[in-house]
Amino acid sequence: MSIDIKFNNLFVGSESSKLCFYEEFSPQANIISGRNTSGKSSLLQSILFTFGINDVRENLSEILDYKPIFRVDFTKTTEGNQERYTIVREENSIYIREPNGKVVPFYGINADQSSEHIKLKEYVRNLTGFSLHLEQHGELKSAPLESMFLPYYISQSVGWVYLRESFSNLQYYKNFQSDYLDYYLGIINNFDRKLHKQLTRRKEELRSNIKNLERYSQKAELQFSNLIDEQFGIDAENYIKEYVDFSKSLEDERNSYIRFCNNLSLLQNHHKIIKRTKKHVHKQSYNDIDRCPACTQVLSYSLEGLYSYYQKYNDTIELESKIKENITLEKSKINSSAKRINSLKETISSKYEEVLNVEFDGVTFEQWIKNKASVELYSKIKLDIKNFEEEVLKTNEHLRSMSTEEDVIRKRKEKEKEFKTIFSNYLSKLSLPPLTSFRYLNLYEIRSFPRQGVELHKTVMAYHFALNTIIAKSNFAHRLPFMLDAILKEDIDETNIDVILSFAGNNLPTDTQSFISISEHVKDGVANQTDQGIKPIEKLNIREVKNTYFPENSKIIYIGDGKIERGLISLTLDNYQKIYEDTIAITSI
Repeated sequence: MSIDIKFNNLFVGSESSKLCFYEEFSPQANIISGRNTSGKSSLLQSILFTFGINDVRENLSEILDYKPIFRVDFTKTTEGNQERYTIVREENSIYIREPNGKVVPFYGINADQSSEHIKLKEYVRNLTGFSLHLEQHGELKSAPLESMFLPYYISQSVGWVYLRESFSNLQYYKNFQSDYLDYYLGIINNFDRKLHKQLTRRKEELRSNIKNLERYSQKAELQFSNLIDEQFGIDAENYIKEYVDFSKSLEDERNSYIRFCNNLSLLQNHHKIIKRTKKHVHKQSYNDIDRCPACTQVLSYSLEGLYSYYQKYNDTIELESKIKENITLEKSKINSSAKRINSLKETISSKYEEVLNVEFDGVTFEQWIKNKASVELYSKIKLDIKNFEEEVLKTNEHLRSMSTEEDVIRKRKEKEKEFKTIFSNYLSKLSLPPLTSFRYLNLYEIRSFPRQGVELHKTVMAYHFALNTIIAKSNFAHRLPFMLDAILKEDIDETNIDVILSFAGNNLPTDTQSFISISEHVKDGVANQTDQGIKPIEKLNIREVKNTYFPENSKIIYIGDGKIERGLISLTLDNYQKIYEDTIAITSI
C-alpha cells in the first residue's frame, strides 16, 4: 500500500524582522523561479528542514539568521482517504498537528542522534509508511529521514552529478545502494534480517568457541582432569550431596540464631521498662497530675485508674518474673543454637579436610576438585554447542522456506530489465547516444556515468526520471513530491534547453506533485537583443516556458517577485497575521 504526500503550502515567518514567505502550491507541477541566489533552492530546503532534515541546515544559514518559524501544510492520501496535517518547526523544536487537532511536539531535534529526533523519525516513518532499515556498525537500524526523501529530491549542488548524494553521509551505511533500491522497488526479503544477522554473529562466536575448546581439550591438564574425574566420581557425588545438606543446615541454624538474638533483645528492653516502672510506682501521687513511672513525663490523667485497670490482668511483679523466664529461655536457645552452629562448622571442616586428604594413585581429592571446574565448564560448553546447533538447524529450515538469495537476484534482474527499457527510452528523448556497458545500464551496478557537461546533466536527469517512474510502477514505497532543483545549467545552449524542458514537462509523474526550479534572468530589452554574448538561459521567460512546455494546471512561484536576490523572506508579515497566529498557536500547546 503506497502512501502519497502532497504539500499544500509553505509559510516561513520572522517575528524579529516582520518579514515572511507564504505560498500555496499546485497539486501538480510547481515551477519555482526568480533571479540567481533569489532563494529557489532555499524554498525546497525549507520544506525539507521543516520535516526534520538537519542536513540542509548549513545551506539555510542566511534564512536561519532571521530566527524564523517554518510551517508546511500537507495532505496524506491512503487508498483514496485524505488527511490534512500541519508540521511546524522552530529552531530546535517540531510540532505536528494531526487531522483530529491533536498536536504532537518534539523538543531538541537539532542533533540527528538525539532522543527527540529519533522519536520524530519514528513518527514520520509511521506517518508515511516508510520502513527501510539500513546496516550500520553491524546492526540494522531505522533509515534516516534523508533516505525517505532521497529518490524524490535532486539538489542543485551535487544532485545532477552524483546519483545518491543530494544528502550527505548516506554512503556510510553498509550495502546502502542495494538496500535502498530493494526497498523502493518493492524487493523485500520475507525473512527477519535482524534475526538473521544475530544468528550469523552467534555462529561466528560459536565457531571460535569450538576452535578454542578443541585446542584446549588436547592439553594434558584437561586429559588428566577427565581421568581423575572417572576415579573419584562416586566419592565426589556423595561428598557434594553431604556438603550441600550440611551447608543448608548451617544456614538454617544461623537464621535461627539471629531470630533468637532479636527476641532476646526485645525481652531485655521490655525488662528495663518494667524495672523502671517498679522503681517509680511508690512515687506516684494519685492526684489529677502524675508522672510516667518509666520516663517521669507529666501525664494529664490520674494513674490510679490506669494501674487498677492493668493490675486486674497482670501484677507488675508477676510480669517481671515471666519476662525473666523468657529471657532465660531465649538465652538457652541462643546458646544451643551457637553450639549447633559450631558443631556443623566443625563437621563440615573435618569431613572436607578428610576427603581432601584421600589419595588415589597419588592424586588427592583436592586436586580433583580443582580440575572438576574445568571438566564441568567443558561439559556445559559442549551442551551449549549442541543446543545451538539444534537452533541453527531449525533456523536454516525456516530460512529455506523463505526467499533465497537467488530469488532476490531474480527479482532484481526483472526490475533492472524494466529500468533499462525506461532509462534507454529517456536517453533517446533527451537526444543522447545510447549507453552500452552493463555498468551504466544495470540499475544495481550504476555508480556514475562516463560523460561530462550537458551530456552528464541530461544522463543523470534521465536516470532520476526513470527511477521515479519505476518506483511509481512498483506501488510499494511512499510517494513524495518530485523536487528538481535547477534543471538547467548556465552553459546549456538553446537546443538543449528546448530538449530538457520538453522532456521534463512531458515526463513529470502524474500520480504525485512536482517542484521544478528554473532561474529567470530577463533584463530590460534582452529578449529583443541579438547579441551573441548573451547566454540562451538568460533569454528565458518563465511564463513562456510554462505555457510552452508544462501542463496547463502548472503554477509559477516567483521568489522575491522575480526581481530581487535573497528574496525568500521578503513579504510583510502583517499581511499574513492569520496564518502566523495559527502557527504560533500550534507551538503554544
